[in-house]
Amino acid sequence: MRWAACRDTGSRWLSGSLCAMPERAWEWTRRIHFGAGRTVPLDFGAELWKWDASLYESTDGIVAALSRTEGPLDDGLILSHATGSLLDDVVDAAGGVESAHARLHQAIALVQETAMRWSSTLEMREGTGMTDSSIDDAWYTVEELLVWARTLDERLRRRANDWRRYPDQGLIPALAEGPRRDAVIAARARLCSAGVNEARYLAGLNLHMQSTQAGSKLGRIRSGRIVLPFPDQVTAPVTHRHQLTYNENRDVVSFANGLMAAVERFMDELIRAFEEHLPERFKTA
Repeated sequence: MRWAACRDTGSRWLSGSLCAMPERAWEWTRRIHFGAGRTVPLDFGAELWKWDASLYESTDGIVAALSRTEGPLDDGLILSHATGSLLDDVVDAAGGVESAHARLHQAIALVQETAMRWSSTLEMREGTGMTDSSIDDAWYTVEELLVWARTLDERLRRRANDWRRYPDQGLIPALAEGPRRDAVIAARARLCSAGVNEARYLAGLNLHMQSTQAGSKLGRIRSGRIVLPFPDQVTAPVTHRHQLTYNENRDVVSFANGLMAAVERFMDELIRAFEEHLPERFKTA
């Protein structure tokens, strides 16, 4: 069992190697898989899920893969694979946000080191635009952060690739009706309004068309520091960077910190929804 080495010690040592998971993602994973008062992980049990293989677009791929190595396949086996990692997949995407957020802060520290070097030989006028490879690196981590935020939301709910054949896919559509599902839906709504909707629109621009800035990325001097300007609030899909405005004096770090805080709140609410609605048969005294 992958997690056996960690159950009693609480360490991040998995199957003979050090776990490379981001810190918060590791804690979310531990909380899902190990907890007092229960005998199973929080995502275990057919009653948690819509137990109908025809609802999952992964069914055909699962059947094709397992038929090469397994005997006759029943719906229970197929569905255990279709639903078995949906919650862990959300943790993985939230960990992607966490990892990109940490790398952004490391990149910003290098940007400020550059500003310190420049200040010894250049006049750092307020509002001056500046470019440097460290600024480019920081912007790449911002774009990664946006994509991971979009990935997190799509692992919660997305339109099926073959939408004429299948309903929406992801964790939420797979959950059985009831208070657990209702709580997750409400938590996602709060997450989306706290920055993920905006991240989705900007990630769409980055993935399919262009970055928010053409050519070398720009930072501006504010109070002797380099700040990476972030677009004004985005409330609809963007088809060209010219649609973006910069009148609200937003900056990359403030947006990223707010987004990371929203993801942390959401993950706590998500896991709590599973903890508070654990099937009675899995509870221990």
